Amino acid sequence: MSGVETERPTRRESERDLDEWFVRRLEDRGIPVRPKRPPTNRVLAVASIAVATLALLWAFSAGGSHSSSTTSPDTTPTTNPSTTPTNPTGNTTGGKTGGKKTVIVWSNVPVDVLNGYGGAGAAAAAEQQLSSEGWKVASTGDAGTATAETIVVYAPGHKPQAAAVAKRLGLGAPVAIADATGVPSDATTGVAIVLGPNGLG
Repeated sequence: MSGVETERPTRRESERDLDEWFVRRLEDRGIPVRPKRPPTNRVLAVASIAVATLALLWAFSAGGSHSSSTTSPDTTPTTNPSTTPTNPTGNTTGGKTGGKKTVIVWSNVPVDVLNGYGGAGAAAAAEQQLSSEGWKVASTGDAGTATAETIVVYAPGHKPQAAAVAKRLGLGAPVAIADATGVPSDATTGVAIVLGPNGLG
């Protein structure tokens, strides 16, 4: 055995040599050889550069159109919430505010029930009836004996609520407490149903 060692070719080198030999044989016979595909890494790199270029162009064009659209002034009308008055119960009062008519729900209005003609237990009986029908009765009491027919009275600032109560009960227009005959001016601080002999109708 000689002292010179020969290197054995690796498997990859052998395969490359075999490929080259096979290509030469095909070319010698006049058979065209299909060109090798470009390496996958190179193809991916070129594709990535193309995508990045397109994204950059799109970003520049989108930025230009966005800046032109944001220069237009905002024409949205603003409303001032302080222009809508509220009553002590938290409901908006009647009337038109900003073009919208607010609606008062009768069942949300606390009412005082007052005996205005002197009938025994009239206020208590009316309070039970109203409570069973969904009314909020704040208190009951007496309001003299001069009321000839049941009315709704109201303290200053509570006319819209009184109108809703009177409408629900089918009574006439509410009366300011200062104008109600025989009803003490301190009989209610909000809305009161002052009973006459006809009761609640």
